[in-house]
Amino acid sequence: MKYLLMVCLAALGAGPGFAQEQEQAFTAKVFTAKGTVDCLKKGAPAWVPVTAPFMLEEGDKIKTGFEGKAEIYIKYGSKIRLVSDTLFIVKKVSQQENIVEVARGKMQAWIRKFAGRSFSVRTPAAVCAVRGTVLAVEVTEAGEATWDLFTGSLQISDNRNRTVDLVPYQRLHVTQSGGAAAPEALPSDVSRPSEPSRTKEEKAEIKAEKDMLKGKPQEKPEAGKKEEKKKDEAPAPVEETEVLTVEEPVTSVIPTQEVQENCDVSASSPDCHL
Repeated sequence: MKYLLMVCLAALGAGPGFAQEQEQAFTAKVFTAKGTVDCLKKGAPAWVPVTAPFMLEEGDKIKTGFEGKAEIYIKYGSKIRLVSDTLFIVKKVSQQENIVEVARGKMQAWIRKFAGRSFSVRTPAAVCAVRGTVLAVEVTEAGEATWDLFTGSLQISDNRNRTVDLVPYQRLHVTQSGGAAAPEALPSDVSRPSEPSRTKEEKAEIKAEKDMLKGKPQEKPEAGKKEEKKKDEAPAPVEETEVLTVEEPVTSVIPTQEVQENCDVSASSPDCHL
């Protein structure tokens, strides 16, 4: 019933209040949808059209049609682009592990590396373990997969329990009948895909991760940097020189003050005519 209600509201164009509730329970979000893009919510009876921003949960499926495109940000550092005629499933989202599935079509991914966190991509012919990577995978209707690696590392396990490691700018073909072939160099006409812009969720997560790695309170990162800089740039000899220059003007003022006081008392003083 819950998912049916969400589907109905999405189809009717739910108001700002509903969108805010979805943001608070963020798991994943379609932040770009062009052409034909549909979603089948977990447990829902029918597909619904997607208009960005569109929130996703574990078990939701995204389908792009002819000339369709969708860009998705998944919590904990996974950014996905789906091209036309692609069927994609959000399998699991947690702080330790994200798992997605590409049943057919093509996916490009930008996975942010973070200690203790893994990202896996499932296809009909293989499972891929990702480590801080830019990659692309294309799956045919027959379930054959072609993996392209641009940065980072991939470890691909086929359905025959064979594992192949890829290094940047390598390609690997995997079939259901023959398993993984030998890695080969990427063709010269294949270039690294351009990364989508960062979403507000991605920016917030990156900031939180940096603060956690620094081990400093999030509310005072800049103040800490300024204090450290002052300590490093203020050697002892400079401090002594500054003290001397401050004391010198104070001493030079005293004679002038005394002359003025004498003139106020007696205008016949010789100093008053200077």
